[in-house]
Amino acid sequence: MTIGSNLSLRLAAILLISFILVQLSIAAVILRPSGDAGKSYGLPRPNEVAAIAGSIERAPSGQREALLEALDSGLYSLRLEKRLPARWRSSNELGDLARLYQSASQGRPVSVDGRRPRLSRWIGDAARPARFLAPIRVAIRLRNGDILVLTSQPSDDLRTYLQSRAIIGALGALTLLGVLMLAVRQTTGPLRALARGVRQFADDLDAPDLPVAGPREVHQVATAFNDMKAQIRTLLAERTRLLGAIAHDLRTYLTRLRLRAEFIEDAAHRERAIRDLSEMTALVNDTLFLADRESAPPARPEHVLLGPALREIADAHAELGDQVLLVLPPEDLTISATPLAMRRVLDNLIANGLRHGTCVTVAAHDRGDAIDIIVEDDGPGVPDEALSRLGLPFQRLDPSRSRETGGAGLGLAIVRALAARDRAEIVFEQRVPNGLRAILRYPRARMIDTASDGEEVNSVRGAESHVR
Repeated sequence: MTIGSNLSLRLAAILLISFILVQLSIAAVILRPSGDAGKSYGLPRPNEVAAIAGSIERAPSGQREALLEALDSGLYSLRLEKRLPARWRSSNELGDLARLYQSASQGRPVSVDGRRPRLSRWIGDAARPARFLAPIRVAIRLRNGDILVLTSQPSDDLRTYLQSRAIIGALGALTLLGVLMLAVRQTTGPLRALARGVRQFADDLDAPDLPVAGPREVHQVATAFNDMKAQIRTLLAERTRLLGAIAHDLRTYLTRLRLRAEFIEDAAHRERAIRDLSEMTALVNDTLFLADRESAPPARPEHVLLGPALREIADAHAELGDQVLLVLPPEDLTISATPLAMRRVLDNLIANGLRHGTCVTVAAHDRGDAIDIIVEDDGPGVPDEALSRLGLPFQRLDPSRSRETGGAGLGLAIVRALAARDRAEIVFEQRVPNGLRAILRYPRARMIDTASDGEEVNSVRGAESHVR
């Protein structure tokens, strides 16, 4: 997940960058060069330094320490030394500053030095306030021989105060950022719920409406989405009713035509007419089933032992003379599925394999996170570019619509629809050296819900008439 792809992180980054830019702007204003030589370094002015030196000279020796402690409480620090400290490497502009202090010192010797700023190459040697990392030091020899040293760094008391306030400020800033992050998350929460609702609606037309909450804009989006869902459900329901009415009327006319076909004297023409009418009836039933699957109640799967279930399906095909080989799975291998839907899916896959090959093999494997039921045939297979089209309604490799060669292309579409209702998926692969492999992948079995009377609910409406 990147900052650009997540709205919460993007808003948080904008707030954090804005906060940093504000602090940098404040620092730039504070640290800009000043024309006042003394104050620009956080030092007292030259006449103030002379007054401090005179006060210490006039004070009795026993009171000088107390006087220094009283004066040592600002943005500069004071101390008395017996000898002149070792000189620092001075900046270029300190010669002018030394002359200013010397002219105001009333004849006292003055020494000014300081450390060169590390960023002087980019920011220059111009005087700047709060020069803590590259301090300026002014040393004045008093008339009693002591050295008064003033350094442009805060005194110990002020430094402790500033540190405590900095910690409080940092904690306050972090708390503010945390509150802002929480506010951003609460603001984008309805958007995440909207995304989940869209994905859920794509899988389940009966998904509950989105809660109408959040800011006004998100409130409007959720309302519009719920209205759109209601309109889509209405359109699908009308489509289903229309197809049901058409199918009902078509069945009536097909039944009449079927009866009239019996009066055709030519046996060959009669058989062809009856076969065409049967294919039309099957096509109408398959189309109606696909149209009706969205309006069916939610699937309520059961725990199904694969061993007995697959053996029953294989035995049923063996009784019809089909070559179906079963590789028995472990006895305790279980899936969560609707039994009738699973049987119809496997019957369609086996029938499809036998239609194009001579033998079909059925096996099951535990993948850990899912269980695969594999149906393989020894037919010619399909072109690689056609694998993605398998299972789409009315998509067939054979351009004909004959039931002998596969019908109207709805068999595998019905397989996908039935599997999807049990949260399973169908994967088609090429079989080596030839043939097609269909993988029916079920998620690992979960506890299933039961109806209030304790009976399992079958979710596949009208599927009994479609089992082949």
